[in-house]
Amino acid sequence: MDIIEILYKVAEATVCMMKWRHCEKTYRMIIDMKGNVEEAGVWHGYAICLEELGKREESREAYRIALELHLGNLRGRESYLWGGWAAFKLGEYELACKLFEEAVKEDPSYAYSWLSLSMASRKCNREERAKEAMENYRKAIKEKPYKRRECEGKEMLLEAYKESDGWVKDYIEGILKDISNDKALESC
Repeated sequence: MDIIEILYKVAEATVCMMKWRHCEKTYRMIIDMKGNVEEAGVWHGYAICLEELGKREESREAYRIALELHLGNLRGRESYLWGGWAAFKLGEYELACKLFEEAVKEDPSYAYSWLSLSMASRKCNREERAKEAMENYRKAIKEKPYKRRECEGKEMLLEAYKESDGWVKDYIEGILKDISNDKALESC
């Protein structure tokens, strides 16, 4: 795995663990190292971090770039789902509904797509579709419960640590030290 791939795993892990400062710093490192970033996921993750840190204008710009990149490469549940969320965050609820509808068509067993469709449908005043999507979310989550996001993030971070060396390993070690006393991560 190359440095960028490892840093991307770290960035995703910090989103899951809600460690927003580490998240922002890691995504910024990726963007600076790559220069011209064409991966929607990088911009989307960066937008989430910026939003959570209260950097609204920067966040909107990152969501705009992510949406543009998602729309240029719509293939599979993930691109529809995350493209839908970029649209949702930008207030483009009709587009979000359309993309979430495609996400549930691609993978009707994925609960988060149904939840996302329910939320967007409410924003578009489609209460019946929102209720139906919420029912489908509840069915899907019962059949395949989620792993806690924080725990998923901690696992990803530990995997990245094992795969890394040099300054990247030192960087991850610093994050691990920083989260070592986090009560939310103790049970993971």
